Amino acid sequence: MKQSFLLKIILLFLLINILNTLSFAEDTSYGTAALMVIVERETGSITVLDTSKHTLLGRVTGLGNLNHGTVKFSKDGRYAYVISKDAFVSKIDLLTLKVVKKIKGGNESIGGTISQDGKYLIMSNYSPGEVRILSSDSLENVKVISAIREYEGGRIQSSKVVGLVDAPGNLLIFSLMDSNGIWVIDAGEKDFPVINKFWDIGEKPFDGLITPDGRYYLAGFLESDWFGLLDTWEMKEVKRIPTKDINNASEKNTVPLWKIPHLKGWAIAAGLAVLPAVQREAALIYDTKEWKLIKELPLIGTALYTVASPDNRYVWVDLVGRNGDVIQVIDLKSLEVIKTFSPGKGATHPQFTSKGDTVYISLMDEDKVVVYDPSTFEKVREFSLKSPSGIFSVDRIYKFGM
Repeated sequence: MKQSFLLKIILLFLLINILNTLSFAEDTSYGTAALMVIVERETGSITVLDTSKHTLLGRVTGLGNLNHGTVKFSKDGRYAYVISKDAFVSKIDLLTLKVVKKIKGGNESIGGTISQDGKYLIMSNYSPGEVRILSSDSLENVKVISAIREYEGGRIQSSKVVGLVDAPGNLLIFSLMDSNGIWVIDAGEKDFPVINKFWDIGEKPFDGLITPDGRYYLAGFLESDWFGLLDTWEMKEVKRIPTKDINNASEKNTVPLWKIPHLKGWAIAAGLAVLPAVQREAALIYDTKEWKLIKELPLIGTALYTVASPDNRYVWVDLVGRNGDVIQVIDLKSLEVIKTFSPGKGATHPQFTSKGDTVYISLMDEDKVVVYDPSTFEKVREFSLKSPSGIFSVDRIYKFGM
């Protein structure tokens, strides 16, 4: 009897141990460092891929209007925050692919960022024009800062918020699209004070980036022939960085604004900034020591993204308008286009894996994501997705402004 009882205890212990092991294996069958989250814009869903094995892990649905959806990540890489155009925020566990919390944070949102300390998810809203600060843990509202400008005579103007980035010192920097300003918020203080306001920096800022070292914030403008450059070490002024070579500038070069270009820190590499020109078929190449325009490189379409490879040798550019299915590759040694190819219809948003062994590209008009070997330009894999657009790698958590 006693031996039988002991045997049952041992078997029960072994069973519990096996179940715990299986449960643990299920929760940690993959890590998150090599994951990419791909927005499926027309279906309000995302798909998660493991780039270490080039495998599809699953899909999460019901995330809102993702026609301009963006994805941010928690500091530990466990959670993805999907921000929809209609201002829903969905916190997704990347190990279970389940939505753990979903809230409504306004009427219309253009994006967001995670604070340097990881405590806050900050939304960049069009309507109402505001910066909305949420707890990254609970998604509860912590603070709402209205983006308004008060003019002499009492006129008050609300503005869309664009170009929101996190910066060293737990700062938040963003541009005010309708009132031509740049604000700086101290997210390390409990009341989140706006510590700097710069006005009349340029007409219609559309986006902004922060350099990988976190020093310079650069704003682009739709109606001014310059970028606005803020040195965050000084915080004194926003300098004007010309976007046209006065010896080469010509109104003949302008084309329709097919889409508003995007500015991100991945455009900075090898001491250079390679930036899309607005309404011109060119990439603008700057020396980032002096921030001087050193070359206006002709392209065969309008640049949407300019994305440097992790080794800082090449920049991949996707195009819109004319030749909108084409990717062009710029060599940062020669400052010339060394490869032009078409991965497929609606090719957009090239995203490198963390060490650059492969690059993922969305084919919006073919319902595919394709994977290329950048050393050979050969396709190594493809996935069937529904209207894929933005591709977001988890390694963004280690980079300012991503």
